[in-house]
Amino acid sequence: MVEGQVLTFRLMGVNNQNFVMRDEQTGTWWQQVTGEALVGPLAGKRLQPVRFDEVSYAIWSSEHPGTLVLEPVDAKAHLYAPDDWDEGMDFPLPSPLVPDGEWEPRRLVVGLQANGAAKAYPVDVLAQQTPIADWVGDTPVLIAMAADGRSVRAFDRRIDDMVLEMYAKPDLDPPVLVDGQTGSEWNFAGLATSGPLQGRELLPVHPLKDYWFDWKQHHPDTQVYTAGVQR
Repeated sequence: MVEGQVLTFRLMGVNNQNFVMRDEQTGTWWQQVTGEALVGPLAGKRLQPVRFDEVSYAIWSSEHPGTLVLEPVDAKAHLYAPDDWDEGMDFPLPSPLVPDGEWEPRRLVVGLQANGAAKAYPVDVLAQQTPIADWVGDTPVLIAMAADGRSVRAFDRRIDDMVLEMYAKPDLDPPVLVDGQTGSEWNFAGLATSGPLQGRELLPVHPLKDYWFDWKQHHPDTQVYTAGVQR
């Protein structure tokens, strides 16, 4: 909803590996990664982000057993985009991709934003070190990845006046975390399931998977995290 109007979007193309969408009400073009209106009557406006999870269905359904599943409808098949919709589309890249001396442009990262600060974590490093307890600006964060190497969640690791130090219990999937201050156990949804903090929840921090060149383009002042060494 923008300025009291509910917009309906259609895919227009791809720019720097992000969808460009066109709303049917005003014809404005919107960038997927930022939610910003690029061209048209609403240029400069920005869609409000809504939290979403990029996790396996096994994890999601275990936490939300009553969830509905979106499935194709055979009678509407003629309205769906074909499987090869992207063939022949232009996939332009920014030039230059990223400043010299940083990561490979197409390295996959998990980007976090908190209180105006941004930080990028390589997916391959996160898979090796999960969970990672770190700071994004002045916000203490925890990032955890499930064994599938794709399901990622991040949280603000503050509870009251404590900044929790958190560790993963071995050989459990999805991860089960333990905080060093109270010994409470926390599940992959950020809920304390046992211990003195049972029932408390960590505030989620929205993680975004993206190519490094694209994250860097839209977050030019981002910090980076590499193998336990901050830069």
